[in-house]
Order: sequence, then C-alpha cells, then structure tokens
Amino acid sequence: MDATDVAVIGAGIAGLTCARALEKSGLDVRLLERSARVGGRVGTDVVDGFRVDRGFSWIDAQHPVVRQVADVAALNPRPIDRGIVLAHPEGYRILQGSQPALISALRSGLGQPQDVARLVRWSDPMRRTPDRLHSSGDVTLADSLDQHGISGRVREEVLRPFFRLLFADEDLRTSYQYAMLVLQQLRQGMPALPALGMQSLPNQLAHDLDRPVRLGVDVLGLRRDHGSGVTVLTDAGPLTCRAVVVATDPATASGLLGIGSPPMRGTATWWFAAPHPPSTLKTVFVNPLGPAGGPVAHALISSNVAPRYAPAGQALVAAVSVPLPGQDAGTESETDVRRHLGQLLHGDAGSWRLLARHAASAAWPTARPPLLSGREVDLGDGLFVAGDHRELPGIPGAMASGLRASRAVVAELGAVERG
Repeated sequence: MDATDVAVIGAGIAGLTCARALEKSGLDVRLLERSARVGGRVGTDVVDGFRVDRGFSWIDAQHPVVRQVADVAALNPRPIDRGIVLAHPEGYRILQGSQPALISALRSGLGQPQDVARLVRWSDPMRRTPDRLHSSGDVTLADSLDQHGISGRVREEVLRPFFRLLFADEDLRTSYQYAMLVLQQLRQGMPALPALGMQSLPNQLAHDLDRPVRLGVDVLGLRRDHGSGVTVLTDAGPLTCRAVVVATDPATASGLLGIGSPPMRGTATWWFAAPHPPSTLKTVFVNPLGPAGGPVAHALISSNVAPRYAPAGQALVAAVSVPLPGQDAGTESETDVRRHLGQLLHGDAGSWRLLARHAASAAWPTARPPLLSGREVDLGDGLFVAGDHRELPGIPGAMASGLRASRAVVAELGAVERG
C-alpha cells in the first residue's frame, strides 16, 4: 500500500496551488487527477494551429494572489483593452476606461443626466476596502439596481450585458457585494490572456512540483482511519495519508465528502477560425439587446489580444452564449450563433470554420447573497476541501482557497524541515 503525508485530489488551480504550498512546507504530497491533463476548468487545446481555451476565461495579471502564486511575467500576459463594445446592429458604442458601465455610458447617450448620481451611489462600495464592503448588507444585483433607481437603457443595454460577461448572470441574482469586489479588481487589475493560452498557467504550477501529478487516477472513495489518517481508494490502488485535500469540482467534492454543492452557472463557447480579423479592437464585444437580439452574449477576437492564439495570417474568434435560467448551456444552433456573431462583429461569420465548441452547465459557482467567502476548509479527521466554491468564484478565489487549505493542513500536521 502506497503512503504519503498528504493526498490532494484534483489538479485544478486550487489543487495545484495547495500542493505547491504543502511541498514548500516540507510535506510529502501526492496530487491525483482523474483526467489526462492538469488545470480543471482552465485549459487550452491546439486545433489546427489555433490555441482554443476550454471556455472563455482570462487572468488578472495584477491581482495580488495571482502574482503571489504564479510567475506572471513568464506567462507573457497580453492585456485585453479596458471597456466593452456595445455591438448594436446600427453600429458600435465603445465604452472605454476602468468604469465602462458608468460615465462613459452616459456620454454615449444611453442615460440621462440624473443617472450620473444614481450610478455613482450604486457603485460607491467599489471604492471601499474589502473589509468595509463585506460589513455592509448584501442583496441581489437586481435589488441593488432597483434600490438606486437604475433602469432604462443603462440597466438593460450596459449593465445587464456587462454582468453576463462577468458572471454569466441572466437573472441578476448575483451578490451585489461580489459584483463590487469584481469591479474593484477590474479597476485595479489587468485582464489578460497568457500569450500561449490559459493552459500555460496550470502547466507552470504543475512544473514547479517536486513530484509529477498522477494523471488518469480515479478516486473512488475515502476511508477515515480515525486517529491514524485517511485511506484514498483509487482505481490504481489504495493510498494511505495523514491528510487529504479534496480540490475537485463542487459536485465531486460533495460526493466524496458529503458536503453541500453550490448552484453553478453555465456557458457555451464557440471558437471560429476567420481568414482575417473582422475588427482590430482588443476589447470584448457585448450584445446589448440580450436574448432577444440573438444567442451570443459576448465575443472576443482572441488573436487580436494574443497573436499566437492563431496561425500567422488568420484570426481566432470566441463567441459565448449564456443560457436562460432553467436551460442547459449550448442548446442554441450553430446557424443562429453564426448569424448573430456576424451581426455583432460586422463580418461574414457564415464562412468561418468552427474549430471547437465547449458547453458547460457547471462553468463556475454562483455567488448569491449573502456573500459567503472563506467557507470552512478543515472538515476534521484529516479531511480538507479547497476550490473557488469555498472562496470567491474565479482563478484568484481558487488560488486563495488552495493557500488557505494548505495552511490548515500545516496547522494540523506541522511543517517539516527539509535536509
């Protein structure tokens, strides 16, 4: 029977972060991953020379936790231009700057002068410290907008599309506090694509481990050996450990640990190869008309941002759909996606080549009020849990959770000085 100090189950961002931190504390760690690659929800496939991320995602190259965990410079981040493009059928409205949904929206003619004060009051928590923000009451985004009297075109054609982009939220049930934290991070941060695709982030974290990740290992269950550790039952045989960190997706963690699983949000991402970029912009194009305008919520010409996402002389376009409440992700037809994408980008998407389609009904955890970050990671009897479902949704939350779980394990087992 194999043995180790700590088994970490799941080589996503949380699991990789946790395993690296545990190794730095001198503990022997085995990182087990069911699939054939590391990264979990973060990944990239190479299709005919195009770097196709698994879903629409980016890194915040200025986020303190991301910079603490990863060698950001080595990822060669290529910044996405600030703001959004409101892709109306009659033409574009480009909202630039770190507050794309506020003053620039009003200057574009989408609001009235009195909306300025309302938007400033609504966004005031964004200028508070995180501790002060958490201490205030929390409501849904819909309720927060109602309470501040924000309606009309600013709400429907700017804020709602922006929330689809950030939270895959069609019904505005996301936590107001969480939205303010994300907007605060966007003001201070730098959304970017790694030059060689999102897979380069988990690959970097895995490369720094003392032991290689054990890929293709399916964990069948856990047996608590009360007082003497935990046995991990796998299809490759049992593994005895002093502690186990379950860093899988929420549903798998729930099955292994018997804990609750949060509601998840879904998206579908369509990747197209175009003979040339339909625009030179490095900004996200959003659909301001919602589902009535078509199935595409937002789009990005990824190769404009990171040229190595596409072979020389070609372009890579990502189109994202967000399902309506109660619907599965990715039910729209390719014909409808092409038609609507062509309208948004003012290009002939009907002739573009479909490279890949990623539909995920559990793309990331919801963040509903009241906002609950810092959920318990130590479950007792040598069992620990990590993942952005224990913190805040997204890569920084996954990293923060992995670090927090590692500290809890070290507090339980003690650090080991390496000779």
